[in-house]
Amino acid sequence: IVLITLRIMARLKRCPPPMRGCPPQANGLDEEVCSSSSPTTTTTTTTTTTQSASLLKHSSLRNRGKVFMLPAVLLAFFVNSALGGSSNNVPSLDKPFQSSFEHLPHVPCVSLFHRNGRVGCGTLGRSTMTGRLLHWSTVVSSEDGSNSVANVPPYVVVIDERDYSNDNVDKIVSYAVSATEVGGSKYDDENKAGAGVLRGILVLNSTAVDEVSSSKRRLDGDESYYSPEPQTPQGENTPSEQISVGINHAWNSNGDGLTNRDMYGIPTAYIADSSVASYLYSVSLEQSKTLVKKSQHGKLDEDDIFPAIVAEYDYYMGPDNQNAKTCLSWVDKDDVWRPKCLPLGGNSVWGVAGSDTEQNEDGGDDENAKPIVMLATSIDSTSMFHDASPGANTAASNIIALLMAAKLIGTSVPVSTIDGLSKRIAFGFFQGESYGFVGSRSFLRDVAYPGFECDEDSEVPAVAKNTNGERACLYPLRPTLSFRGVKNIVGMISVDQVGVLQTEKNLYVHGGGNVVQNDDGTSAFLAEVLAGLSTDDYTVSASAEQGDDDGNNDDEYPLPPSPLTSLVKLSEGAVGGAVLAGYDQTFAEKSFYHSHLDSNKTTPVSMESIAASATILARAAVASAYDNGDLDAETSAAYATNLIPDLDPTDESLMELANCLLTDGNCDLLLKHGKTEQQNSKQRTGVDLGLGVALGTPPNYYISVYDATNGQSFVQIGNAWYGAYTKDDKKYGEKNTDTFLVRASLLETGIYGLLNNYLGQGDAASEMEEADRTMMETSSLLTCSSTKDCSKASYCTVSSSDEDGSSSSSAVCAGNVCVCPRSHYHLALDESIEAVPNNSTGRYRVKDDDEGVSAMYTEPYWSSTVGVRVYRDAGDRTGTWALGAGLVVAIVAFASTWSLKNKLKKEKLY
Repeated sequence: IVLITLRIMARLKRCPPPMRGCPPQANGLDEEVCSSSSPTTTTTTTTTTTQSASLLKHSSLRNRGKVFMLPAVLLAFFVNSALGGSSNNVPSLDKPFQSSFEHLPHVPCVSLFHRNGRVGCGTLGRSTMTGRLLHWSTVVSSEDGSNSVANVPPYVVVIDERDYSNDNVDKIVSYAVSATEVGGSKYDDENKAGAGVLRGILVLNSTAVDEVSSSKRRLDGDESYYSPEPQTPQGENTPSEQISVGINHAWNSNGDGLTNRDMYGIPTAYIADSSVASYLYSVSLEQSKTLVKKSQHGKLDEDDIFPAIVAEYDYYMGPDNQNAKTCLSWVDKDDVWRPKCLPLGGNSVWGVAGSDTEQNEDGGDDENAKPIVMLATSIDSTSMFHDASPGANTAASNIIALLMAAKLIGTSVPVSTIDGLSKRIAFGFFQGESYGFVGSRSFLRDVAYPGFECDEDSEVPAVAKNTNGERACLYPLRPTLSFRGVKNIVGMISVDQVGVLQTEKNLYVHGGGNVVQNDDGTSAFLAEVLAGLSTDDYTVSASAEQGDDDGNNDDEYPLPPSPLTSLVKLSEGAVGGAVLAGYDQTFAEKSFYHSHLDSNKTTPVSMESIAASATILARAAVASAYDNGDLDAETSAAYATNLIPDLDPTDESLMELANCLLTDGNCDLLLKHGKTEQQNSKQRTGVDLGLGVALGTPPNYYISVYDATNGQSFVQIGNAWYGAYTKDDKKYGEKNTDTFLVRASLLETGIYGLLNNYLGQGDAASEMEEADRTMMETSSLLTCSSTKDCSKASYCTVSSSDEDGSSSSSAVCAGNVCVCPRSHYHLALDESIEAVPNNSTGRYRVKDDDEGVSAMYTEPYWSSTVGVRVYRDAGDRTGTWALGAGLVVAIVAFASTWSLKNKLKKEKLY
């Protein structure tokens, strides 16, 4: 700016003021042109004065125009600098006006509280934590135990996602402790909230790192398929240890337990954007190299360490020494209850094939009710970075396989045939299984272990204006009591990780009689049935890992973490089953269990394996239900094989569902079912809660917190919403608008609608000719946009509804067709936590009768300013020099202006 201004001033100085008689067009031209103009002699003083004033005015305008050009010149200069003089748009702090780093695009590592403490990341306090970017190899001890940099200034570690492991974090922390001690009080002014020199970690997309590096990195000559979960997932030394079976078995051989580490004071973020990650990686290498080189000449001073590119973390996740109980019960200094966290939770989805469930008048046990075999799976996943939990193998593959199994049964077998079987077939899609089997334990505890009890006078119609409709409970709040129709679960078949196989074209069976020896032989029968259902292309084998045979302790028999774990544990070994999985003694090598790399892009999921699994699951369910107590696995398997066709891996429904759950969580299929359920709920309750939280693109299977926006069930009484209700002064039902509500996520509503669609078509099939019933076409169903269009669907029988707790089974709209209702929601919330009665939504407490065994995961409230930014820090000395220079320029400018003003006054030009 100074140089440009001086040049313009010099240019103006070369051109003298307009002379008397100089032609106006000459003013402002080169000195040579001006001097060649002859003065004009005038005859009167008046004429001369007038001409001179006119010329001076014109000259002033000319020179002012040159001054006005200055902003344009400066603007062009800075625009050119911002663009870097080229079309290269790669983000860089070497260019001005960069916004790419002010709010760095990232996925955070978040803190979670559980029953006994906390896990995850966060800053030490509300103050930000800032440090220069250094490559992680620079800030770990060398093999001889020495440090590469002495008196290292505060730093943020930059590390490749393939190097981000518990062992390497240990090395990083160990070095930081030593470096902090060596540095002494040198950086105490920056050492906010007791932080040492380590101020955070940036984990980078490895693809971007490979673009910068000369060659791709490999561990031990091979790709590392790392998992941050413990080797005993939800087992030994985890918050879920007391509710697991076979806690000592190392299913996850690639795991190291980073997800269970408390990294309070080490805020961590994952950078997925390739261009940003590449730049940050390059910066870390360059700054590390410079720092190491300068440190070899002695102690570092400010000139050695500045300027530098730094990262600033604002990630306060609550104070130290907190757990789930203390954060839920936190009170402020005025003794006002202000909880600081929310429990993890959501909604499970379950349904029954054949006729809908029948309920007793008292909702109690019915000795004459048919036993139930349940097919179950988890619908959630997790990772170190919760918002990046793609769960391709740990969640999506299981959901797809079980939904397609439901479709095979619902569209291949008439209702009359299903109802004629010895057992009923149920499906369970359980939410929150990654955090203490939340969904399955909540469902099974309500069904039978020990069974749900609604407080006296708390059972009411789910919709007040529909007094003969579905029933609900005000406290403990349950938006539906339909689960009371599930009387007697005698066995369960779970499905786990069938998208990435340990051995090509081989599935494995876990559990059976080895885990449960106290039942009537059903568990061993279910395992035998599965093993006998190999297809032409896929073999089903019994797992080689069967544990000991001494029968001394059922915990000695390894059982993979799945919903079956909950059934075995809650029934105390009286009821069991089997798990169909894609692995034998350990998880598949390439599975990336509970990692942000468990994606279809990283390790493609096999559609052939999922199709085979769906076929086997459907046949196993029918075979189990067909058995009349003889436990004849061979005959039952043969019957089911003849009834259920093979699922084609290229099946249109399978491929569409796979696209939604593996690639585009905001796909048309999920949106269609979500919008339909939104309209159905609005029609039934009169309240429009909108669409639930989307699955995302790419899909994210993290369970999320449990509040009214994220799946919490609640009751509307008058104009208020309550998480539970016990008051007498304002009774439920006094207004027709009183109703129970739930805003399930798009994944949950999608599963709900699809399960209705797949299982609810059977009644329509029974009205068709036998020849047309093999695989029913949806063209025989009435079309709809909401349930109000389904009143004429005669293929759905309507049961008479009295005030006895029974529910209507009239047709509902699912996927734009009218089907018979089969799906139900069930809250997935830790058994030790309940909504506080007569309070607004999102308010929870630990139950008085808490048994002290569940994991009890909660997530703290976030600060509204959380985030990471990266910027260039010039250091204090540079700032001091800049301030001094600015003061000098200001003084010179003031003096120059004062001098110029005096000269202009002397020339009578001011």
